[in-house]
Amino acid sequence: MDKKEVFKKFISENEILVVDKNPGSRNRLLKIVCDMGAKRHLVHTASGLVEATNVLNEKKITLVLSDYMVAGGSGFDLFKMLREQQPTNKDLCLVLVTSNISQTAVAKAAEEDVDSFIIKPYTLQSIQENLISTIVAKISPSLYMVKIDEAKKYIQAGDLDKATEILNEAMKLHPKPALALFYMGQVEYMRTYVDEAQGSYQEGLSFNTIHYKCLVGLYELFLREKKFTEAYGIVKKISKYFPANPDRLSQIVRLAVRTENFQDMQFYYDIFITLEERSSVLTNYMGAGLYVAGKYLLNNNDPATALKYFDNIAVSCSEFTKFTRAIITFLVTNNRGEAAQKFLSRFPAGSKDEEDYLVSDYLLDSGNNAESHVLVKKGLDLYNQNIRDYHCMKILLRAMELSGYKEDKISKYRAEFNQLWPLSVAA
Repeated sequence: MDKKEVFKKFISENEILVVDKNPGSRNRLLKIVCDMGAKRHLVHTASGLVEATNVLNEKKITLVLSDYMVAGGSGFDLFKMLREQQPTNKDLCLVLVTSNISQTAVAKAAEEDVDSFIIKPYTLQSIQENLISTIVAKISPSLYMVKIDEAKKYIQAGDLDKATEILNEAMKLHPKPALALFYMGQVEYMRTYVDEAQGSYQEGLSFNTIHYKCLVGLYELFLREKKFTEAYGIVKKISKYFPANPDRLSQIVRLAVRTENFQDMQFYYDIFITLEERSSVLTNYMGAGLYVAGKYLLNNNDPATALKYFDNIAVSCSEFTKFTRAIITFLVTNNRGEAAQKFLSRFPAGSKDEEDYLVSDYLLDSGNNAESHVLVKKGLDLYNQNIRDYHCMKILLRAMELSGYKEDKISKYRAEFNQLWPLSVAA
């Protein structure tokens, strides 16, 4: 059977999924695959990850054509989902549709995760030629890929000696065997040969500087070995070239804080706001990362960047009022009451009776030099609502002294302050 016959049989018998958030582009790809011989009832479409997931749960998809960025994530996220769903389907064919040179470079670097890529603008002929070669290669893979698949089976079976032997054979069959070197690195790390594994990943990257699997292998190695600075350098590179997903972005933010790469936080925030779906978990990590970075930068003479980070929190993480309260507290206690004032309006509607707002409002009164009797009244109101905040109680105690309260009236509050914060000294 010649290549065209192989292709015709494949495309007419298998379920196909076309994913593109643009309806016009999606319908054009649908028409093209049908013109190439696909059965209309076997071709399904989706605008993004949610719709695609629904299709994947109902149909056994074998060919996917997905745009680089889709609603809710990227084609990479979709491909990962499908490979996990069909780990033994050797005919599974995943094609990424790219629109520029940088996306094309990324697709090439995602060896094994992406079977092929189509560059926009495309024609019926260009897609047909691409799919014929991709599908034929899938059905009749090169000896290099056969060796890698064979080695993977031995790795899964725990026969690392045999896997090593086959990977060495595979490396002789390809001029740039980055994928074989990735699996060699996996084998070496399983044997606890950490330096050798690192060397294999780095050798793979010498053939392709952004080879996805080698980058991820090196990142995970550094992370397990607690080499956090090195791990951060690798994952920063991954985030620069490959589409972000919420799980990875959460990891990167945590690692950026741990390694004190606070100046990079704006870059990650810019990625964060491009995500169409942001979970509460990711939003919490992003807010925490920006807050810690802002505090550090303000304490190290970069108030402009610090305040920008705080503004980012107020805009995109306002659902977590703890951050707005923390920002106001930090600014007021660092004699920046004027800068803190604008953040009070960032509290969500309906939160003015909640603790975070009440504490923030009181701290701002103090920062704006409200009269002591006003601070006593509002401070006691907070106290009687069972709100206990270190800074608020310090302000209350000081205001009571300035208002002429006798010690026997203050002692109850001072004793509770000392009990709650024994290492502190009340005003």
